[in-house]
Amino acid sequence: MAQKYRYDARFANRKYREKLSGSRAGINMTKHELRKKDGIVSPLIEQGQSPYQIITNHPELDMSVRSLYTYLDQGLFTARNIDLKRKPGFKPRKCHKTQITNRTVFEKRLFSDFSELQLSSFVEMDTVHSSRESNKTLLTFFFTKEKLFLAFLLNRCTKGAVRLIFDRLEKRMGTYEFLSVFEYILTDRGSEFGDPVALETGLDEIQRTSIYYCDPMRSGQKGGLEQAHTMLRMVLPKGTSFEFLTQWDVNLIVNHINSTPRESLNGSTPYDAALETLGKETLNAFQLKRIDPDLVNLTPKLIRFNH
Repeated sequence: MAQKYRYDARFANRKYREKLSGSRAGINMTKHELRKKDGIVSPLIEQGQSPYQIITNHPELDMSVRSLYTYLDQGLFTARNIDLKRKPGFKPRKCHKTQITNRTVFEKRLFSDFSELQLSSFVEMDTVHSSRESNKTLLTFFFTKEKLFLAFLLNRCTKGAVRLIFDRLEKRMGTYEFLSVFEYILTDRGSEFGDPVALETGLDEIQRTSIYYCDPMRSGQKGGLEQAHTMLRMVLPKGTSFEFLTQWDVNLIVNHINSTPRESLNGSTPYDAALETLGKETLNAFQLKRIDPDLVNLTPKLIRFNH
């Protein structure tokens, strides 16, 4: 005798929903695959690398950046989301710099004059100060097209010290190559940049660059360099003394920053972008070299290990 069954639409729908939800729960990989991915991801997170940087350099992970963030949030890897480097957050910063007092310096060098040029690429310039224990300062540059970052150690933050770096770079590169690379520079109103004519005039009295100034308290007008400073501060946190820092240390930090892939460069690194536009000789003059993707370290350990 055939059995009779009663169809309950509500019960059937509930079972369907439970099965649908259950099929989407968890992750679509085996424990072995998870351990293998963890062996790649977690050590790089500890080196200060971002999920985007890791996914770009390791396509064999076969996952999206969003998925990697999700797995970190769920605690599936040894590294946790708390280990991720901080996202840049900018507050209106207090002005600790001594400002330029000679107002005639700004004639035809204002940000409004600079904007009229409508440049597609230029160089941003600034300084990064040590803790109060040291007079040493970093003179920094940022190439807006290539996202290339440079830094040079100054014993004192003075006009003469900045001029010395300009002269040294011109000697290495040659006057006309310097002019080609540093044709237009945008900087702030710090007193160390208060003699633009001296910076613009080359060793043979040839104009080697053109200096322009941001508006007062408008560091965002050179936002690319401010973001590069955020990466620099991951290795040299605020309050760090530069007293025992050497130019070799600075070059090492710069090389690691320039070997970090950028989404704005479609996954390429600033070093590779600059290699195409500026050339190998110019990068050699800057004492730059490429760092292996898995060796990039953007934490204070980078310098501590080398000391």
